[in-house]
Amino acid sequence: MELNDIKQIVRNELVASILETQEFLIVGNWKMNKTKDEVKVFLDDIANHDFGNKNTVVIIPPSAYLYLFEDQLRFSQVLYGTQNFYPKENGAFTGEFSIDMMKDFGCKYALAGHSERREIFMECDAFTAKKVRACLKNQIKPILCIGENLDQRQTTDYKQFLIDQLKRSLDRVEPKDLSNVIVAYEPIWAIGTGETATPEQVEEIHMHLRKFLVEQYGSEIGKEIPLLYGGSVNAKNVKELALAESVSGFLIGGASLNAKTLIEISNILNGK
Repeated sequence: MELNDIKQIVRNELVASILETQEFLIVGNWKMNKTKDEVKVFLDDIANHDFGNKNTVVIIPPSAYLYLFEDQLRFSQVLYGTQNFYPKENGAFTGEFSIDMMKDFGCKYALAGHSERREIFMECDAFTAKKVRACLKNQIKPILCIGENLDQRQTTDYKQFLIDQLKRSLDRVEPKDLSNVIVAYEPIWAIGTGETATPEQVEEIHMHLRKFLVEQYGSEIGKEIPLLYGGSVNAKNVKELALAESVSGFLIGGASLNAKTLIEISNILNGK
């Protein structure tokens, strides 16, 4: 047997071991997609599917369809949350979705600081921090998104940019609450472009973020905060990305719109 063959066998065993034992958080962000009938079909396909007990699957649909999730996923393993909300329980905020509404629909997660909210709707780090704190106060797990665009990656110290973004977005969050915060790194240059950061690039950033979290909040807290990767993740590249150091799961866009693809990704991350 050739040395390369032996190396491949060893690698295959290592990959299988990681995928069969490591817990992953799989989050599907639907953005502004699907009709009511399409949502019903999707939920019919996943409501009774056995995703296993190792990984956690979360769908983040448009808020208008949360009532369907509440109804059809009542007895499902799949959890759900909201893409956007105003960080108040109620009040005179025309057109907004409140914390109380989110809780009323049974949401367990919420996105905060997604690049599209930051870039298109001009939501700053300070407002993102308010969202994070509001979630934690109301037993909702915030998925805090950070990321750099192509210009920032090429012309600035993008690693420090990410750390600064993370610091400001976690402003005034109590250390005791950090165990309920999820951080998602989403390189903006790789969202919806078909471009994907290489496993090496993902690992470099995730390890940099992990180092900061440990130094800032201590080993016990810093090592436990999940770090998701989001950026054109699909069934073809998720296995290699899952092997990168400090990757706790994925924030998935377009690939999460198809139930069969989502199930395929789940199976891969279950080592099947």
